[in-house]
Amino acid sequence: MSYKASSFFQDILVNEYFYIATKSKQLIRHEILGKDVICVWTQKETAETFLNKHDTDYDKIKKIDIDRFVTYEMDDVFAEGEEVLMNASSQTDGDLVNIIDFTNELMSDLDEIRLKEFVIDVAEEDAVFGLTNKDAKQFIMISDDEHQKPHIMPVWSIRNRAEKVRNEDFEECDIIEIEGEVFAEWLDTLRDDDKAVAIDLKSGVVGTVVSAQKVLDQLPF
Repeated sequence: MSYKASSFFQDILVNEYFYIATKSKQLIRHEILGKDVICVWTQKETAETFLNKHDTDYDKIKKIDIDRFVTYEMDDVFAEGEEVLMNASSQTDGDLVNIIDFTNELMSDLDEIRLKEFVIDVAEEDAVFGLTNKDAKQFIMISDDEHQKPHIMPVWSIRNRAEKVRNEDFEECDIIEIEGEVFAEWLDTLRDDDKAVAIDLKSGVVGTVVSAQKVLDQLPF
């Protein structure tokens, strides 16, 4: 089943976050069709009206970044095939959604969008930004697993995005800028070494990781 046509899919695709409610650090659940399921919303106001309608006691409504959720939380919270109740409100019952299938489909679309936006920016500005160790002239490599050797090159198409991540996660690094054609040459080397690229990653998460070949296929250089 595809979720692409649903409004909640499009909301999270655009905003890159959703909301959950907690009580004593436990996720709020609601019983529907004989199932006791975790509730998820795309708008905070919808969550508030639903919880108030059902006199549900809660401590807070938390905004969850989709990348952080996928990286750190999803596998610990949800089992394969588990459903959540999406966008239940004071007027509607909401939709039961297979959270892992939904998230996989969402992230696949989000990765494609981010790559296209990155390529457009690089083509227009002829600039790619990355992090480098002091006095080095090559972008650093990172890993998405502490037990793996670094195999992912973080890159950004907009300098202030790189600066935000550097300031929060890589204070020891400098930011350097290279031209699009130079970046394409570096991608050739990454491809030959079977390494990948992290596109416009956010602080604390790896986010969109694609093969060097996939980036090369879309660059105009």
